[in-house]
Amino acid sequence: MNCKQSNKEIDPIRDGLLSVRALNCCRRLGINSINELEEYVKFNDLYNIRNCGQKTVLELNDASVRYAHYNMVPENKTSLEVLNKKNDCIPITSCDDKSSETLFVIPSHIRVQVVNIFDSCVLVSNDDIKDCFLHKYHDVNRFLSICFSEIASFFKFVDKLSVDNILSSWDLGLDILHKIKLCISVNFRNRKYNQTINYFRNRINILIKNIELHYRDNKISLLFSRLDPDAVELVKSEYNRLKSEISRSARYILAMNNIDYKNIIKICEYTIPNLLQFSSCVVITAMEIRKTFSSYEQYIYNCIYLKPEQIKQLLLLKYFPFLDEVLALEITKFYEKNGYYPFFRLLYLYFQTSDYRNDTICNKAKGITYPIMSYADISYEFGIGKERVRQIVSRYKIRRFPIEITQNYNQNNYPFLAEDYNSIQNIYDLINESEFNSIDTQFTCDSLIGILSFCKEVSIVEYNNQKIVVNSQILSSFDLKSALADIFKTISAKTTEDVLLPMNIFINKYTLDSSIDASRITSILTFFLTDILGVELDYNNNLVLKQNSIDIESELVKILEKNGQPMSFDDLVYKLDSLYSTRDKFTKGYIRTIIINSNLIASIGKTSTYSLYKWNVCNLTIRELIHQILSDSDSPLSLDEIVSILKIKGRNTNKKNISTSIKSADKYNFIRLGSGLYGLSTKQYSDS
Repeated sequence: MNCKQSNKEIDPIRDGLLSVRALNCCRRLGINSINELEEYVKFNDLYNIRNCGQKTVLELNDASVRYAHYNMVPENKTSLEVLNKKNDCIPITSCDDKSSETLFVIPSHIRVQVVNIFDSCVLVSNDDIKDCFLHKYHDVNRFLSICFSEIASFFKFVDKLSVDNILSSWDLGLDILHKIKLCISVNFRNRKYNQTINYFRNRINILIKNIELHYRDNKISLLFSRLDPDAVELVKSEYNRLKSEISRSARYILAMNNIDYKNIIKICEYTIPNLLQFSSCVVITAMEIRKTFSSYEQYIYNCIYLKPEQIKQLLLLKYFPFLDEVLALEITKFYEKNGYYPFFRLLYLYFQTSDYRNDTICNKAKGITYPIMSYADISYEFGIGKERVRQIVSRYKIRRFPIEITQNYNQNNYPFLAEDYNSIQNIYDLINESEFNSIDTQFTCDSLIGILSFCKEVSIVEYNNQKIVVNSQILSSFDLKSALADIFKTISAKTTEDVLLPMNIFINKYTLDSSIDASRITSILTFFLTDILGVELDYNNNLVLKQNSIDIESELVKILEKNGQPMSFDDLVYKLDSLYSTRDKFTKGYIRTIIINSNLIASIGKTSTYSLYKWNVCNLTIRELIHQILSDSDSPLSLDEIVSILKIKGRNTNKKNISTSIKSADKYNFIRLGSGLYGLSTKQYSDS
């Protein structure tokens, strides 16, 4: 009661409790009390007062609502009657029609209540929402005119406004309409102009229902209109991730009711009874769907305010979960520079970080990030049969990997795919420079071969210790290996005079599909003949077979027997040239082909060192020999000691090569001990 008594004595205009601008506006109109202000508001619009802006109008309306009812004098019936005669109604007109067509009228004696509701609701909103709302609706007349003109007009705001402010403005507009409806129902049920008031109330009811009916659809449209195209992909990816977490029955419900990444937002806002109206949906499934997608809408909000570089990085982590943030940033920079994702590096990283057993088995068999292992070694390591290892490896195709890795693997991004042939070294230099440049990695030619082995566009042909990448279409249309074997047999035959042999003989003989362009086969066969076999061709593509009365294989065997120990390829060629330089000149490719196809000369390891089969020289690789040496030794050895033992076994190498071999051979269990000594992790050494 004391509070009420004290409130009755408060007059913000008389006591100077308003801002200076508000008080000046009142004094300019001759208003000295809150009651006089209330009387003025009934018959006049405060927006028409000079120097009275939106904030001042809101302040005066707020003061009128808060204080006037304490000191309200009896209603001046004469003044109201005069008002009704002068202005019986206030028209609400169409904002879109230039002729300002009158949609309907609001009785003047409820206008004050509507204005007060509008101003008081806007006043209690925060500044951002207030500015957003008043930017579109200057007053209650404009608000109602826009709403009643077209339902879509209610949802239209300028694009520069934030999503949060627009959604809050929609909620504010709905709140105003609900309060106007309530005010009419409570205060004007039995008043004069009852028919007009009822019509206005019915229009408000219909408007509210239409807004609520279209609210969710417009909300979805607003959210996705503000998303960057890359962010839409991010949202789709998140939807698919959440969808994969629900049960099969829940996914069936979504499919049956055509629910996608957009309208799932509606489902999240539905109550359980509403969800049960969907076909075949039960309570448990409805609860599962709501719970799983409860954070989905907030995820979309977050995506709207992400920067483009953040979107690309998050999208990359969605596509390639095996990346960390640092690698994702590097891949993003590569994409921005080149316009595609680095296929070879991504596949390399995929195998490098994969902990799935099948991936690891295929990785070791193909030698992508590990040294190549035999099926027997893999079988022993994983405790499975060799046939099972072979099955796992054979089932791996390029389509098995994430589609985002492989979708940019095409001729535009990798021109060598359009070529009929290319050397593995050329491709390695190209890929290593573009995708692995200045990056600390163990990516090697073997890694490249392992990755290319998955690609159906190309195949790898090894001949004379050279690996050539050949277009798969050519190999399917031409039996290249049989043609080369036939050509080698022909050029190795002894002749007493020079012979010209047309290349078309071999092309016609070994062509499997006549639809392929013969010039492509001629091009690749020419490369193998000249660059690998060392055969001379004339301008008509005839093989020029020189007089050959020397048995090259026998001469090489004699050279090795005379030397008494294995020799390098260069030494063999030098010795052969020194014996017959005055009569014949032999190309290295031709000599290498003879050695590879010989049944008398054996290659040692993977190097260009050769011996005779009858010597029974160990043909292990350098790594295998190092592993054998350390296995036979009871104590760790230094690099100098390993080099000395290898020389005894006929292998000439140096400490740098041995150190590199040890570092890149994970399967042999090499370890580095103190004082520059090396041993095996599987052996126990004394502390001394």
